[in-house]
Amino acid sequence: MINVSERIKKIRQEKGLKQIDLARDLEVSQSYISLVENGKTIPTRRFLKLFCLQYEIDSSELLQTKR
Repeated sequence: MINVSERIKKIRQEKGLKQIDLARDLEVSQSYISLVENGKTIPTRRFLKLFCLQYEIDSSELLQTKR
């Protein structure tokens, strides 16, 4: 099952972005992106909202759980 952290990383990579690019676009640190993508911290609601808006992703698609 893919979790939110893995989905964020996958979407970032599909868009050809580095962690630093994502950090700049969402006004967070690169280390925060790393923590989120590696499942070391839970992304904030603000982060998820900005991520979805910036990259035109439906929040339900990002948060869905598939088995």
